[in-house]
Amino acid sequence: MIERTSKAVSFLGGVATLVIAAATTSDVLLRYFLNHPLLGVDEIAGFLQVLVVFWGCAYTFQKGGHIRVDLVTSHLPGPARAWLRVVTLLLGLAFLGVVCWVTLQSALTAYRYQRVSVVMLYALWPAMLLIPTGLALMAVVMLATLGRQLRAALGPRGGRDEVEGQGHGA
Repeated sequence: MIERTSKAVSFLGGVATLVIAAATTSDVLLRYFLNHPLLGVDEIAGFLQVLVVFWGCAYTFQKGGHIRVDLVTSHLPGPARAWLRVVTLLLGLAFLGVVCWVTLQSALTAYRYQRVSVVMLYALWPAMLLIPTGLALMAVVMLATLGRQLRAALGPRGGRDEVEGQGHGA
């Protein structure tokens, strides 16, 4: 279910990318040929860009698409690499928890004070809520990965990195 959710959310990010491209292209063409730009395209594109970035994080993590620097870890023995992965997942979850909490508080504050965008006067809280929801989904995916990593590290062939599938002596 987690995988399907992150895939569906990232699909929405792809659709948002198409909407950004179509709206921006229309805006440029109307501005150039008719001297009549579309009002609010920049704001809408900005809101949708937040969706693209933050709702794509979980799927990108799930597929191993985030940057990994393995200059040191590739030289570690399997058990050390496996437990280092557990530690980094725990640190990542802690960091995501803090960022989710702070961005959720910010969105709730925008809702309470009825903050709106500058040009089109859209409510800002829905766009702001995209950040903690996207990061929370990434945290759920990381938590599932942590569970698999712990099972791999503690299992009969302990010391495996479930992401890389490497074990002792690799």
